[in-house]
Amino acid sequence: MEKELGAANEVVTADSSGGFYTLKEAVYNFLGNFFNWLSTHQGLALIFILSVLGILTWFILRSRRYRKQLEEKVSSKNTEIGKKDALIEEQKNKLEVLQKKLSDQKKVVSDALLRTIKTLTGYDSDQLQIFFKSLTEISGNPLQIAHTQANTMPSSQRLEEESDNSAAENDAKEKIAPGTGPEEVLEVNKRGEE
Repeated sequence: MEKELGAANEVVTADSSGGFYTLKEAVYNFLGNFFNWLSTHQGLALIFILSVLGILTWFILRSRRYRKQLEEKVSSKNTEIGKKDALIEEQKNKLEVLQKKLSDQKKVVSDALLRTIKTLTGYDSDQLQIFFKSLTEISGNPLQIAHTQANTMPSSQRLEEESDNSAAENDAKEKIAPGTGPEEVLEVNKRGEE
C-alpha cells in the first residue's frame, strides 16, 4: 500500500510540475521563435524596437507634462489659499476695529442715557439705584394698575363722570353760535377763560 501511495504522489507531483514545465517550455519556444524571426528580419526588428522606444518616450514625456500641470494647479491653489487667508485676516482685523468702535459707542450711549435719566429724575447715580429698585418692587405696570382701578369703579360713579363731561361739552357748544365767525369764537373763549 505504501508503494501505491508513493507512486500516486509521484504522479501528482509530476503532473503539477509537468504543467509548469510545459508552460515554461511554451514561453521559451515563443521567445526563441520570435528572436529567430527578428534575426532573419533585422529591418523589421529595428522598426519594432524603435517604435517600442518611441512609445516609452512618449509615455515618459506625457507623465512629466501631466506632473508639471498638476504642480501648477497645486501652486495656483496654494496662492489662492494664501490670498483667501490674507483676506480672512484682513476681515478679522476690520471686525476687531468695528468691535472696538462699537464698545466705544456703547460707552458713549450709556453715559448719555445715564445723564438723561439723571436730568429727568433729578437723582444722582447713587440715588438712581434706589429709585430703580423701588420701581422694580412695584407689582405690575403703573398704567395697567390705573386701568384696572378705572374698571373697578362703581358704574353709578362712572355715569356721573360721563354726564358731567357731556354737560361741560354742551355748555361749550352753546357758547359758540352756528353763524359766528372765528373772531367771535375767540371772544367767547376769552370770556369763558376769565
